[in-house]
Amino acid sequence: MSVDKLMREMVRDEVNRAIAPLQAAIAGLRNQAAATAKLASSLGISGKRGPGRPPLARSKRGPGRPAGSRGKRGRPAAEERLCAVIGCTNPARSKGYCANHYQKLRNLQKTGRTPNDWQENAAPQTVKNVELPRGRAAKLK
Repeated sequence: MSVDKLMREMVRDEVNRAIAPLQAAIAGLRNQAAATAKLASSLGISGKRGPGRPPLARSKRGPGRPAGSRGKRGRPAAEERLCAVIGCTNPARSKGYCANHYQKLRNLQKTGRTPNDWQENAAPQTVKNVELPRGRAAKLK
């Protein structure tokens, strides 16, 4: 016999000795599973959750918000109102203005050019739009 064969047999025997308890445990689990399945079928229980418990119902939604909750934050849809600027069809987001016109209001307030009708929390469709100069025209004035 060659040294190579002897080494292979020694390694195989050592591995088999180490794996033997695991193989016995797996065989025992298989026997228990088979016995449990026979018992469940004789009792008329179906499903994989175990005896006496019905299978879980699958939900289309994952965990988190309940099914009836809204997707958007803020005011409910019934209270939504239009932007305060006449002709703007966007919903009001802050202080009566849509996002674009609210930024314009902040810019006007910051530069001290706020017209009298541009007030916070203005009623919908009551404020005249202001055309701001762009580019060189804004710097020349």
